[in-house]
Amino acid sequence: MNKVITNFSNYSDANLDVAGNSAVAALTGNTHFTFTGTELTALTSAQTAFHAKLAAVATGNTVAVIEKNDARNDLLSALRIIAIQVNLQAAGDLLKLQSSGLSMAGLPQHHLQSAPADLSVDNGNSGELIAKVSKSPVGDNGTVFAYSLASNTASNPELWTLKPVTSHTVTVKDLTPGTEYKFSAAYKGNDNDDLVWTAPVSKFANK
Repeated sequence: MNKVITNFSNYSDANLDVAGNSAVAALTGNTHFTFTGTELTALTSAQTAFHAKLAAVATGNTVAVIEKNDARNDLLSALRIIAIQVNLQAAGDLLKLQSSGLSMAGLPQHHLQSAPADLSVDNGNSGELIAKVSKSPVGDNGTVFAYSLASNTASNPELWTLKPVTSHTVTVKDLTPGTEYKFSAAYKGNDNDDLVWTAPVSKFANK
């Protein structure tokens, strides 16, 4: 029977951050699933905390590493609980399972990804920027976009705001008009593949 994975312990920190972000985005408002307890709230809180602690590790502080590891364990637990519920409620329905934002169990491996070659960032409405890449020539599971203020000194996109999607374009809203932002993108490959990021592309948000 079709299932999503329930054990994320072999994920790198960066890919766990993406997995948590993807699940929260896909399950929030998803009519295929009904969570009667605090499963989704707990997952959202655990994901937010882990992303913040992961960014703090860049300082190299020992206490920050310990706090990140604690937050990682909380997110692993929250993802497992939500994934078990998804499997129970979907009962093998492939479309429902794929709508959860969680990775399917037992799928064949894909080729190792390279960075997208054609990241572009264009203006949308006021305070919106639209980032796009082409589909990977070897196939992919979607795209992880990252964005930040251009003034942010953190060079690793995994420490910026992440927007994982199952497609190859994303519209980022509620930006500050007239402010410069930088974007990067990476294809989603295997569950635990390292993300290979593009060079940053900068753009001012429309006024």
